[in-house]
Amino acid sequence: MDSLHSENNDWVAVTIEPESFNDKVDILWEFPEGRRRLQQVKSSKNQIGLTDVVLWCKELKASGKADSYQLILSGPIAASVLSGAPFSGVDVPPPVSLDTLALLEQAITKLDRYLIGRVIAPLPVAIRESLVYLISGRLLDGAIHGNRLVREEFDGWLLHWITAAYPEAIEQRLSVDCSVLWSSLEISSPAEISRRAFEVILPLTIVNGGTSTAIVEWFLLKVSSSGREMRYRPVAFASDIGNGTLARRIAGMPFGELAVCPNSAVRCELMFVPIERSGYAVDEWPHCCHELELFVKYSGQSAPRSVKKVSIHVSIDESSVLGTEGVRRISISSLERFLDEF
Repeated sequence: MDSLHSENNDWVAVTIEPESFNDKVDILWEFPEGRRRLQQVKSSKNQIGLTDVVLWCKELKASGKADSYQLILSGPIAASVLSGAPFSGVDVPPPVSLDTLALLEQAITKLDRYLIGRVIAPLPVAIRESLVYLISGRLLDGAIHGNRLVREEFDGWLLHWITAAYPEAIEQRLSVDCSVLWSSLEISSPAEISRRAFEVILPLTIVNGGTSTAIVEWFLLKVSSSGREMRYRPVAFASDIGNGTLARRIAGMPFGELAVCPNSAVRCELMFVPIERSGYAVDEWPHCCHELELFVKYSGQSAPRSVKKVSIHVSIDESSVLGTEGVRRISISSLERFLDEF
């Protein structure tokens, strides 16, 4: 678990008990650009003396070519070991405890740090303990055959086991990873003026703070007022070219799935039109207060997630755009509402 944090975090592969080092290397770490670290692990209930440590370090250094070497000790050691290290160019970190229960507790704590870094919700203690045992068992099984384990496979194990044992954690992770920012909307006349239902453009920013690419499958806008409900779906990425929503739609690209890379954001302006379906209105918005709610559906998430709920008031001023190429922008910023109420 130490390898998942801080200075060791860039490893790309690990092999336990590699076969080609004359039994002097217990762990082989591989890093970018071909860098390697060789480790040997020694443990004893009795005090480990300086003479043995110096010999082990010499043998480890001679076992194979690497960029760094470490002798990992478990158990009581002589003070001269810590004061005299490194030996023959081999680092000797402070020893770890032989107490298996204490090691288990440390591994559980370090697993928590890993999960936090992956933006995964905290797991129950029993599941974290089970994961530590699963990891240990799988690594020991691989050590029998000297199998090389790449970093992506190790991460895949963890995420697979977490999903199987506690799927709610992954659902919470996805909801935390991505945010959709929405602070205004534009309304305009429909292409078919006889229908008189506004067409809507939403400027949206999708922020992905996670470690994997987020795929946006679709958005849905729900508009409710006075016992009636409308549903809007996106049909195009509105273009910056042209005046009026019709011209911007023609010049724009049809709406499709949207990918947002890790630790990045995508800004887009989406054109929404009413959905014609039984039970939903498709005519002119009445002059009253309307409740709007935006939903987003991510790939890999079973259900859409609500982005924001807002209220706007539609009056004759907004309806004046019908039959024209004009556009009316409406702010839904919480600051505006606060200033109105302050």
